[in-house]
Amino acid sequence: MDDYELRKMPPRVREKYLEIIRNMPPAKKFRVVLEWCDANREMMKAGIRADQPGIGEADLRKELIKRILPPDILKKVYGW
Repeated sequence: MDDYELRKMPPRVREKYLEIIRNMPPAKKFRVVLEWCDANREMMKAGIRADQPGIGEADLRKELIKRILPPDILKKVYGW
């Protein structure tokens, strides 16, 4: 959540949200972030499938990588 989203919250809600985050054990914070990343990746894959019906798994993976990594990293790692 960015600063803008936090500022949009009512003050009481914002303070409760921040209290929950601050009191969360590091391992749980890490798990929440990983779950968010997985969910985001699945949404991106669904979007690719919607744009390209019938895409195979290998091409889906390649397209996902293209959308996630910055161009300079794509070039260095994959030569794309």
